[in-house]
Amino acid sequence: MAIARGRRGYPPSARSCPSNVRCCPDRGFLCPFCAADPGQDGCEGRTVGCMRDAATFQRYTNIDHQAEQLTGFDQAYQQLDGGSYDGAFLACDSDEVGFFVERTNRRLGQQGAGPAGVISAVVLLSDFGHTLSNGSPFTMDDVLLVGPGGAYEAVVDAGVEPAVFSVSLESTTALPLRRLSSQQAGRIRRIADPELSRKFRAVAANILRSWDPSSQSISVPRAVVHGLMLELLTAPSAAQGSSHSSIQLYRAARDVMIDGLAEPLTIPEVASRVGTSRRTLEQAFDKCASVSPARFHKLLRLNNARRLLESGRHSVSRAATSSGLHHLGRFSSEYHDLFGELPSETARRSRVLIVDPDRRHLSG
Repeated sequence: MAIARGRRGYPPSARSCPSNVRCCPDRGFLCPFCAADPGQDGCEGRTVGCMRDAATFQRYTNIDHQAEQLTGFDQAYQQLDGGSYDGAFLACDSDEVGFFVERTNRRLGQQGAGPAGVISAVVLLSDFGHTLSNGSPFTMDDVLLVGPGGAYEAVVDAGVEPAVFSVSLESTTALPLRRLSSQQAGRIRRIADPELSRKFRAVAANILRSWDPSSQSISVPRAVVHGLMLELLTAPSAAQGSSHSSIQLYRAARDVMIDGLAEPLTIPEVASRVGTSRRTLEQAFDKCASVSPARFHKLLRLNNARRLLESGRHSVSRAATSSGLHHLGRFSSEYHDLFGELPSETARRSRVLIVDPDRRHLSG
């Protein structure tokens, strides 16, 4: 897959190389994030001496298309701050070990779950903003362990670059890894261990430096990843505090909002349906999403309207009313503030892509 160059719009703080060292193009070492952005200083290093795996690197202007790239995690993204979207994603999904890195220029709400039969570790290669994972702060000193079926909710600021390592338990021959991973089904654990996080980030940097655009491949050191996963599985979890009850309440309320997008649903009604007070609901949303329930509800409606317009099968008025937004003038203004274009522009662009599908890759 060739690199598709989308619109550039990263904040200055988000444009540093995720490998945190300098590229050396003359020696053939250029990580894909640097290669896609000529404004980068680059990173310098040497490739990892191991077998190469097929990888893809793509730019995206559609958050849903980018969310689909983390194979098997059933991800869904919501854009939480204003401006046109410009993201990038590197994916290597081999039979045994997967490696994924993404970059965004907007604040996103993310939800998903670990794939069946897969254990995963998440670290931050850069952290220019505030990141939340299941209602708790998540920093570069932490590692997130995602068990098979473990559900996660995250809020990721622009410029934050998560890296995901995944190991297929069916394909691996490392029996201790399979045995310990079986105890993590349905779980998410945050491990506060700066040294372990540093080790994962160092491996990620070497993998990124091994990127070869001509063969669209990278080198992933399986034995090293297995060793780090074993270390992670035996590490103690960080204290959750009150985040568990808050995330449960947040998820329940969010599901009520999503199920009733076309309804004139009020926040007191949402609180009543999940069996709590408005004040308690506001506290849960502040902890888990850093926004009020009312603002989050409006963002869900606007993101849903964008998805309907992106499908090319809805008029502006139909997309708005189907999302519970009945004042078309206000809808158009709020939509423009969030996505950087008018709803009519989204509809027109989506219709062109349906008529001429060969242009779709240009917009991610």
